[in-house]
Amino acid sequence: MKVKRKIEVRTDKYLVGDIISFELTDGEKIRARAVKREDDGMLFCAVDCLKDEYPMNRDGSNEGGYAASDLRMKLNTEILCKFPRKIREHMQPMEYGDLLRIPTEREIFGENEYGKFDSAEQWACMKKRRNRMALCKDELCWYWLQNQFTDSASYFCNVVNPGSVDVNYASFSFGVRPVFLLS
Repeated sequence: MKVKRKIEVRTDKYLVGDIISFELTDGEKIRARAVKREDDGMLFCAVDCLKDEYPMNRDGSNEGGYAASDLRMKLNTEILCKFPRKIREHMQPMEYGDLLRIPTEREIFGENEYGKFDSAEQWACMKKRRNRMALCKDELCWYWLQNQFTDSASYFCNVVNPGSVDVNYASFSFGVRPVFLLS
């Protein structure tokens, strides 16, 4: 596997900050940054969003939270199937046994301003606003976070263009930055 540090090297020993590149089976190119060392591997987050945008829930509800969302199901079926075998073979299950997920509000911002509390720590790279922003089809885009908005039955948290947190209807389609754990 190729990892970009200051130079490109072949390794399976990842360091926080490494960026790996690969192509999905549909030809979409993905770059993912190593964001956190876990006991069973390195956690990666896509640098930018997938080319297609998705709703969190087609019915517009946030009932059941991220765990019951349409997006979670799509990530771990349709989108996961597009990941190359060389990546899937090294993926480790995370919460709910998922191989793919999206970030939480705390992982991106270090606090829960709008969303339901999560105990994650902010990834060091997300302290820089530029790393909180993401592109979709070469333009800045909004993307989903796992957290339900606590004051509404139909909103989830998302990241907007300047790298700030906001909330929006679950039925709206926004970008997706997959997160995965590699051994």
